[in-house]
Amino acid sequence: MEVVYQGFDGLDFSLQGQISPALEQELEAAKLEAKKQHGAVVLDWKGAKLHVKDSGARGGYSYLVSTGDFGATWFFKKPNVRDPWGVRVSCNSFLLATYGFAEARNKIYELLDLLEVKLKSRGESIGRIDYAVDILAPEFELVPERFVMHSNANRADHWEPLEISTNGKSGRTSSVTVGKMPGQQVIVYDKRAEVISKHKHAWWVIWNAAMQQKGLPPLDHDDPDKSRIWRVEYRTGKKFLKDRWNIRSWADVANRYGDLVSATAQSIRYTNPTSDSNRSRWPDSTLWLKAKAALDTDLFEMRSYAEPCLIKQVHQHEHSELLQRQMTGLLTSKAAINGIDADSLSEFARLTGNEMATAIQSAPEDFAEKLKKAEDRYFVY
Repeated sequence: MEVVYQGFDGLDFSLQGQISPALEQELEAAKLEAKKQHGAVVLDWKGAKLHVKDSGARGGYSYLVSTGDFGATWFFKKPNVRDPWGVRVSCNSFLLATYGFAEARNKIYELLDLLEVKLKSRGESIGRIDYAVDILAPEFELVPERFVMHSNANRADHWEPLEISTNGKSGRTSSVTVGKMPGQQVIVYDKRAEVISKHKHAWWVIWNAAMQQKGLPPLDHDDPDKSRIWRVEYRTGKKFLKDRWNIRSWADVANRYGDLVSATAQSIRYTNPTSDSNRSRWPDSTLWLKAKAALDTDLFEMRSYAEPCLIKQVHQHEHSELLQRQMTGLLTSKAAINGIDADSLSEFARLTGNEMATAIQSAPEDFAEKLKKAEDRYFVY
């Protein structure tokens, strides 16, 4: 077993701060336009591309904004002196994985400065922290009954459909969740399967960078017997952070979060069963020992060894491939509707391409505008 990644996977926090009247006016106009278009529109604010949604969010947030998969989701309230908590931020996992905790947080504050959001000193409230450890363990089998936990912890199991294998087993557990938010959760799940199903292929770049650092060959992602990666993820919500550990500020996170997550790994364990009837005496499994050892390092210094530009290129390429598959599917459907047989499909594709080129040439300004909107929509920060 090898640890191929560890780092913060989620970070939500609120800030005492107000957006300016000028930004509020622009956000309101963009939100109205998004409602007309039934989707997000891009607001270019001093070079920052803000994807403004057509609605707000619960908690009094009038504006919901995204800065992409390598940025964050932003929640802004209308300026109100009687409500100082005007900003909430939810960092995306690729931002944290690419840059690490400290640099990701710096980038958040750099954008807030660019947006001219007036913040109060030390006016933060931490709402959620997720920390992940990814372990290459093709031989590992997840068995829910091997979890040992406090009696007040809840466990939810998620089962995959029938999976054929040489040993004849009829199914496999792909994920087990212990605990409940906004308290704390520990989740063990097949990260490789999730990456493939949700087209998050940039993770292969992150994992292979770690493999290279260890002097090991890159993962063969087509072979699950050589590339099965299990994620142990520790999620901590606002209630647990504040009520149990008094973690409210960045200073509290730096001083106490390492102890919190280590304590969690002790109170909820994945074990190797023995003949002992007292389950609490069952020893930790190798997977759990690997994860716990990772938590003993400096959590805040951990980041991916992969180059950010390479991760983004893979991410963009995956989007391009997805669009290509969609275009091929639409073309095939159009051919079927028009009664085109298989032998004529290639010629039909060529003619369709010519038709599209003619349509673009007939309305160049309209398509230039469409292209600009697409560039904004698929811009990777």
